[in-house]
Amino acid sequence: MQIRIQERYVSGSGAIREYVQKKAEHLNRYFDKIISLDVILSVEKERHRAELIGHLVNRKVVKAVAETGDMYASIDQAMDKLQRQLVRYKEMLKEEPRRDHPDFAGEEVPSTAPQIVRMEPELKKPMTPEEAVMELESSGKSFVVFYNREEGDTPAVLFHLGSGRYGMIVID
Repeated sequence: MQIRIQERYVSGSGAIREYVQKKAEHLNRYFDKIISLDVILSVEKERHRAELIGHLVNRKVVKAVAETGDMYASIDQAMDKLQRQLVRYKEMLKEEPRRDHPDFAGEEVPSTAPQIVRMEPELKKPMTPEEAVMELESSGKSFVVFYNREEGDTPAVLFHLGSGRYGMIVID
């Protein structure tokens, strides 16, 4: 999981950054497919605000905001809110049935000509092949189209080969 921390105030030490890092690493216990976490810390007069934005697989974004008189308390409250959202999302994924392909069982396919069904892939944000594997496993689809960050944001297709192996086609 990639963690980006922005402090929108003058900070004298890295103690808060270390605290956020430590708390954020515990989020993987609740949902292990977090791609990145953006943390925005700001101070306005007496209000200390912590805003957490989690980017999950399937382009899901979860957000939690907390505002108190102490930065550590704001971080704790925001982490608790984010944790509850992650648990809720994980439970929802378990209950939702996975569908690999549209169901064509009821339709009769003519034997003379092959029937081609056009499927529009959703191009994802730039990601590494490892992140694309996580996306493929969690989506339940047979392939995923993405921009390969390691190849200079070139389009690529990742698919299952079987027995734990994956194939990748890079489109130049």
